[in-house]
Amino acid sequence: LVKLLSRGEGIRTLLWTFIKSFQALPYVALLIVMLFFIYAVIGMQVFGKIALNDTTEINRNNNFQTFPQAVLLLFRCATGEAWQDIMLACMPGKKCAPESEPSNSTEGETPCGSSFAVFYFISFYMLCAFLIINLFVAVIMDNFDYLTRDWSILGPHHLDEFKRIWAEYDPEAKGRIKHLDVVTLLRRIQPPLGFGKLCPHRVACKRLVSMNMPLNSDGTVMFNATLFALVRTALRIKTE
Repeated sequence: LVKLLSRGEGIRTLLWTFIKSFQALPYVALLIVMLFFIYAVIGMQVFGKIALNDTTEINRNNNFQTFPQAVLLLFRCATGEAWQDIMLACMPGKKCAPESEPSNSTEGETPCGSSFAVFYFISFYMLCAFLIINLFVAVIMDNFDYLTRDWSILGPHHLDEFKRIWAEYDPEAKGRIKHLDVVTLLRRIQPPLGFGKLCPHRVACKRLVSMNMPLNSDGTVMFNATLFALVRTALRIKTE
């Protein structure tokens, strides 16, 4: 496995994309937890009194009477398994659970269910199917696109960004910085001129070596030489 990863550049890119995506996935997971919590509480308040009936979708395994059961039922709806039948089982006219009816009423006299079930289940399914799930895909695709994008357009604002960040490493404006700071500098500069913060350190070092940047005897690199090397690499200009 180690040999395979060391030889396959594409596999390393995919693996790094997966690892970098983990940094954003907790925020997506938190959004999902909040969505399930809100809908579970609402479901308990609106549909928690419906009587259990093994012939319908509201039974002892699927109901809103307790919070854990409500979350499990919502998880089933999120997968798309018979969520329409669950919605119909929560419509008006259903019998109420005996323990939820008033003591002075006869069993089954008070109807349960609500027309709110239509909006409730459709909105939940739409959020899960077209928003939440796609967020996971979007996070992974964004990181993969960042690492594999073909940056080929340079503008004046890219040069301004390079000068601004270079000045932080060269406060005395000598026109040169230590070669050890170049990798950090280029990872702070966004593509196409720099590498960007999402670029792995190992990949950044490899790209820097391939640029064949001139190095002074005192271990420093010049401003003009660095900028020319970056522009040449971004525009894919071949030199002898």
